[in-house]
Amino acid sequence: MSPTDHFVTRAGDRVGVRRLGAGDVAALPRFFAGLAAATRAVFLPHATDTATLARCIERDQRGLDRAYVLDVDGGIVGYFFLWEFDQPVPLLGLGLADAWQGRGLGDQMLARLIADARSAGRTAVELTTVPGNTRALAVYQRAGFVHVGDVENVAGDGRIVREHRMFLPLQPGARPPERHFGPPA
Repeated sequence: MSPTDHFVTRAGDRVGVRRLGAGDVAALPRFFAGLAAATRAVFLPHATDTATLARCIERDQRGLDRAYVLDVDGGIVGYFFLWEFDQPVPLLGLGLADAWQGRGLGDQMLARLIADARSAGRTAVELTTVPGNTRALAVYQRAGFVHVGDVENVAGDGRIVREHRMFLPLQPGARPPERHFGPPA
């Protein structure tokens, strides 16, 4: 990925794509705070305090996770990641600012993460999403994810949330692993 890496919206707008970095400790909480309440109800992957964000950045730098942000004029409009990237089946997550939804960026974010997992030789990718998040479910199903059950997940604010567990095999015979769901950091 070059420093000028970008995605293009359906309308032709260019949106910068870069790895999560130390400068994002202040910007990421603003991104989360700017999400509508309905969006925060379905996307709050971890706490946004300085210590948690520093751990997320450190995990990415060590190769344990893979995390990106979408950047427009120095502000974060998207956050997407593969937690447990060092494992055979990493957990995928993506969130997009409300004003940028419906522009084709979710598909590109998802494609980037799946490509990263494939190129790293991962056997599969999985994710969780709340049942009522129909827009996200459609994106995930278009990419080939299948619903393999429901799980109790711990949101970043500590809430226990019932979610659909979605699975995408990348290699023949891949199966969902036994795992505890919740933020890694």
